[in-house]
Amino acid sequence: MKHTFQCPKCESTDVIKIEGQRYNQNHIVSLTNWGTNHAVIDRFLCTHCGYTEEWLQLTSKFKKWVAKNKDKGNLASDFV
Repeated sequence: MKHTFQCPKCESTDVIKIEGQRYNQNHIVSLTNWGTNHAVIDRFLCTHCGYTEEWLQLTSKFKKWVAKNKDKGNLASDFV
């Protein structure tokens, strides 16, 4: 959906992007227990059937966090 703007469920092209906002709690994922680092989520919504997908914005800050933590082998346990 992100790249084709076509729904994988119903194949409609009536897809809209709901861009994540850094200061909206519904649009972020905390990357640390203290909530000091966030990844912003963009949502893609099919207006025909209601199917949605969520994609993290791959910012340089997020990529640095991944590079720092991927060698620990437990990235998933760091998510809150």
